[in-house]
Amino acid sequence: DNNTGKSSVLEAIDLVLGPDRLNRRPPVDEHDFFLGKYLAKPAAKSEPGASSIVDSLAQADVGSPDEVESAPRIVIEVTISDLSEEQQARFGDYIEWLNITSGLLYDVPDPAGVDAAAIVAALRVTFIGQYDQDEDDFGGNTYFSRSLTESDTPQPFTKKDKQKCGFLY
Repeated sequence: DNNTGKSSVLEAIDLVLGPDRLNRRPPVDEHDFFLGKYLAKPAAKSEPGASSIVDSLAQADVGSPDEVESAPRIVIEVTISDLSEEQQARFGDYIEWLNITSGLLYDVPDPAGVDAAAIVAALRVTFIGQYDQDEDDFGGNTYFSRSLTESDTPQPFTKKDKQKCGFLY
């Protein structure tokens, strides 16, 4: 049916895997955020006379009650399976093993107690976009998902990497 989100899903996949999408400046804008809310909200203020951790931080000159919460982010994760041998070789450090029956991910291709026939190589990539108040601009980038949790420096999923995945919108 119309207005059920089909195009939104395809646009989200394009944001993650489309090799030219990040060339669009900015890659996301206020219309990509739910109800157009992309600015960070001010932190909640405490009632007069009440003491809080925020007040303690302000007194310690570490922060102030006027600090803001982090800005909303757009986070889209895509799992790619059915990888060719060339893709497995190129993305080897970031390959995970997907149980196509349960949807669970593993670090090894033959986890104990799991039917090996249901395990396939998979690659997870994640787009993260948000508004940067300091730059007064929207930004975003795509990363290998494993590097977001296992590395001090997230590794970008580059345009050349995206071209190896062959996604066309």
